[in-house]
Amino acid sequence: HILAPAAPLVDSHIRVLKDTCSVMAAKKMRPDFLIQKRIQQDNQYAVAADYASKMAAISQVTHWFEGKQKFDFAETEKRSSEFIKQEMDACSEELKIRRRSRLRVLYENEARAYEAELAALGLAVQRQVN
Repeated sequence: HILAPAAPLVDSHIRVLKDTCSVMAAKKMRPDFLIQKRIQQDNQYAVAADYASKMAAISQVTHWFEGKQKFDFAETEKRSSEFIKQEMDACSEELKIRRRSRLRVLYENEARAYEAELAALGLAVQRQVN
């Protein structure tokens, strides 16, 4: 009893397979369809690989340029700060020289004024010559 109902199912499956095969035979593929499909796929991969290599090159150039800008800025800043430091040191030294010369002139003027006061009183400064 169990085998009897299964037989119509098997027959229907066989009929469907035969129909499918006859439809496929009617829609025959070109003989080089799979080859053409593979060639098209390889071409797409080649285009994608070319694009990826161009993007990698652009990325390298961009990375180098950004690094160069940062380095150039740091180098310029370093040179600028060194230049400013040198200028400030030179200004400080010049200021010291000017102050010393003004102080020397002030001391000489005060010494002459003191000697003039002493001369007005009839006194003089006695200096030892070495």
